[in-house]
Amino acid sequence: MHADENKELPMIERMERALILLAYFIELDGDVHVPMYEKFEAELRDLKKKEDVRARARSLLLSYSGAGALKAIC
Repeated sequence: MHADENKELPMIERMERALILLAYFIELDGDVHVPMYEKFEAELRDLKKKEDVRARARSLLLSYSGAGALKAIC
């Protein structure tokens, strides 16, 4: 993979790939990489949670604007 390809990936996918790589390192080297794995795992959970909140907010907004109720916001 080239460095340019990595910039185009969404952060969630980059974090998932990093976790896979860290899991491999843990298998090779043992527990030395566990703290980094746990940190990346927590950050990935946070990213997914934020994405879920955005999706729910977008869905709510679309339900109002789809019903012509956008005036209720203004």
